[in-house]
Amino acid sequence: MIDYLRYRIPIRIRLTLWYVLLMGATFTAIAFYLITRFQNSLRFAVDDSLQATASRTIATFDKDDLPEKNKLALDHLGQPMEFNSKFAMRLLSPQGEVWDSYGAVQPVPGWGPLEAGLTTQRGVEEEDEWRVLTQPVLDSGGRIIAWVQAAQSMMTVTESIQDLRAQLLLGIPLLLLLAGLGGYFLADRALHPIKKITHTAQEITAQDLSRRLSYIGSLDEVGELAKTFDQMLERLQSSFERERRFIADVAHELRTPLTVLKGQIEVALNRSRTPAEYEGKLQELLGQVDRLIRLSNALLFLSRSDQNQLSFEPASVNLNGLLEVLIEQIQPLAYEKDLLVNTKIPTELPVYGDSDHLISLFMNLLDNALKYTPAGGQITIEANHGVGGSQVHIHNTGSGIPLQHLSHLFERFYRVDTDRSNQTGGSGLGLAIAQEIARLHGGQITVRNDSDHGITFSVRLPARHK
Repeated sequence: MIDYLRYRIPIRIRLTLWYVLLMGATFTAIAFYLITRFQNSLRFAVDDSLQATASRTIATFDKDDLPEKNKLALDHLGQPMEFNSKFAMRLLSPQGEVWDSYGAVQPVPGWGPLEAGLTTQRGVEEEDEWRVLTQPVLDSGGRIIAWVQAAQSMMTVTESIQDLRAQLLLGIPLLLLLAGLGGYFLADRALHPIKKITHTAQEITAQDLSRRLSYIGSLDEVGELAKTFDQMLERLQSSFERERRFIADVAHELRTPLTVLKGQIEVALNRSRTPAEYEGKLQELLGQVDRLIRLSNALLFLSRSDQNQLSFEPASVNLNGLLEVLIEQIQPLAYEKDLLVNTKIPTELPVYGDSDHLISLFMNLLDNALKYTPAGGQITIEANHGVGGSQVHIHNTGSGIPLQHLSHLFERFYRVDTDRSNQTGGSGLGLAIAQEIARLHGGQITVRNDSDHGITFSVRLPARHK
């Protein structure tokens, strides 16, 4: 039942209840303090009044009457006005014999012992309480010649405390009611953005992520939540858009070779051909199949990378030997396009990585340079090793890349020139794969346009993966 109420009661009501509970505890503590302090103050006032009255009474005694009458009297005192019937006084001999009395002596339940000081005497009923002051009367030699006892009823104090307690018992619930209403209003106002977040979240679907809270107000915890919610929607919308583009691009990339395959197969079946013609047609079909395989492998690589499922077996590698092998492989293709390949690679270029992945990384960059370097151009591969690791720079001459495209080069299926990419057979995944491999090794790839209208890709790989 408690768990049910915990999850069913709205948070604004729970906040209000906690607020009222805290205020109730605070008011109760304050009320207890006020009653205790007020009661002590009244008691101290009674004690001070008794002491002042007793002192004035002793000061007015005619001590010359003692040898003549053998006792003292209170005849010189008038009727007490400040305490009326709630005050009494007795004059006693040193042995305790009552010489004289004054005021309402009979209601006093008991006067206590003949010892200097203040005592509290209680009657039969709990509320029948008197405060009694006993004070000696001394002669010039310091001998006790009499005792004065003054008593004050505490009924007025008790009634005052009861009245204060009744007012607090009535006032605290009213204050708690007002605090509860105010707390509910403030909680509802403070949680209003959360209600708006809930309604907005309920209206958002995968087909429409354009809704925003557009919160305007103080940047408190709720404001930060609303701001974070909008930022989350921005990221979700961007992610969904990338996913849609990715799916559309994959469908387009698969459709092109499949359409070519279907068309060539239909043409081959429409009429009889010589064995040589069939062999040529099969060679064309094999090229399209290879393109599909490369695309499938690239997509599989990126999918595994997104899920952190790539195999990674790092070891110490000398990039010098690896780059020389790759450059040797591209030399025939560079020769066909009349490209000059320049290298400046130190003998020792140590890195810590997976050889297979590093081959794929640099092969993609070199293949990209081959495709987009115009005939008669140059490709330059330079490398150096420093304290932080090794760097490889692959520069190719050409027209460069417009600045608005530079920041998007490593996005999947992104192409600066779609027609040109189709002519070169690129899928727009090579640079994305290269970047994922660099990230896997704890490295980084950057790109820049050079002053000679060329472009340079720089790969930084640490000497030891963190």
